[in-house]
Amino acid sequence: MFILGLSIETLIIVLLSVATGVIYHLATYADIGSLMQFVGFGLLVAALFEMPLVMHSHYMMEHDHAGRRSIGRMANAWAYAFMWIALIALLTKTGDQLSRGWLLMFFVVGLGGTLSVEVIARHLMSLAESRGISVAVRRLAVIGTAAEIERFRKEQAPSVGDLEIVSAACLPDGAWAETAEGAILTGHLDGVLSAARREGVSDVVILSDWSRSDLAMKIAHLFLDLPVAVHLGQIGAIEHFPSMRVVKLGSARTLVLRSEPLSMFQSMLKRFIDIVASAFALVCLAPLFVAVAIAIKLDSSGPVFFLQRRRGYNLKEFRIWKFRTMTTLDDGDVIVQAKKDDTRVTRLGRLMRRYNIDELPQLINVLLGELSLVGPRPHAVAHDMHYEQVIARYSRRLNVKPGITGWAQVNGFRGATEDDSAMLARVVHDIEYIDRWSVGLDFYIMLMTVCSPGAYKNAH
Repeated sequence: MFILGLSIETLIIVLLSVATGVIYHLATYADIGSLMQFVGFGLLVAALFEMPLVMHSHYMMEHDHAGRRSIGRMANAWAYAFMWIALIALLTKTGDQLSRGWLLMFFVVGLGGTLSVEVIARHLMSLAESRGISVAVRRLAVIGTAAEIERFRKEQAPSVGDLEIVSAACLPDGAWAETAEGAILTGHLDGVLSAARREGVSDVVILSDWSRSDLAMKIAHLFLDLPVAVHLGQIGAIEHFPSMRVVKLGSARTLVLRSEPLSMFQSMLKRFIDIVASAFALVCLAPLFVAVAIAIKLDSSGPVFFLQRRRGYNLKEFRIWKFRTMTTLDDGDVIVQAKKDDTRVTRLGRLMRRYNIDELPQLINVLLGELSLVGPRPHAVAHDMHYEQVIARYSRRLNVKPGITGWAQVNGFRGATEDDSAMLARVVHDIEYIDRWSVGLDFYIMLMTVCSPGAYKNAH
């Protein structure tokens, strides 16, 4: 299954590389271009795209439903592949040998193609399972109390076609609290070993908690002579830290309960996109900036820009740039949010807020590294200090760099927060964004910021 999935995906990427190359060169140069170059480039992209997925075993079908091979992870890997290619081209001075127009076309079409194939494959798996065709790739033997096994079965119910429980050993209630190992090991695991061999079990799952992990280890040792993977499941800490994993910290081996929100490489990639996109946008929007500045001066007295203190990554303060839309320039300990029909909003300001034009100068903050294009929206310092006292984990939303737009905003959670529940909804979406971050999600949010009606909701 691993080799088949890898081969099919490589073939698709190469075919998309050739197809986009031929189409682009025919449309631009009236020539099909170099087919060998398209094939070679497709193989390079496939290798760079698939390498991180292979290293993390994301080509095993059971990871589809576990979220390991998610759409976001695939989009990340695709973006990383092209980032590495850009770096290689820069270092080897070979960038002029490739058409930039074709590269952009291949990036978009290739990403859409690989994700579409993934979605179709998952649909076919679900369809096969619904018709009674077993496509399970992991056969499980489960050991635990009746309640623990039943809970495990319910948790696995949403998974379609990836796991199958073929053997279960029910321990008596309260077994993990017993002090005598024999009470557990004798009489309850008879036949499990032979059943594991007979049924072709690939994984043994021991459902225990850490209070008697010593017994779990003893049970695990019974299966060391079998060609199976042994799992310790239902651990209390896993419920609270689902991304926990074992790593090496120097020469010590540690259990990481929670990783940093973005890895160093992810932060570098996100910053690279921010710099390129904000610099390009500022150059293109320069005429609009001049026109808006003149209009603001003609519409009302006061400065063109409004700078206000906000909190950024790790609560570090900075001053955010905005086109002035109000007659006041509040930036103290008490800040009154703009509401519907607010008399402080100028005539031009109402129009700019309606279409988010007042936010465009924040591209300067992005270029300076104080903001990102996408992230939790930064609030005035006075508002942050208030909500830290009333909303648990409020500050967690700034564990990543704040953004011009965000997941909460495209879902309609913007404008004045008239009560604490309105802010809580924003915080929930902000934390969800941090937990789900991917390059693909960022591009989706930027697209929705322009196209979604929710992004313009409550713009007072």
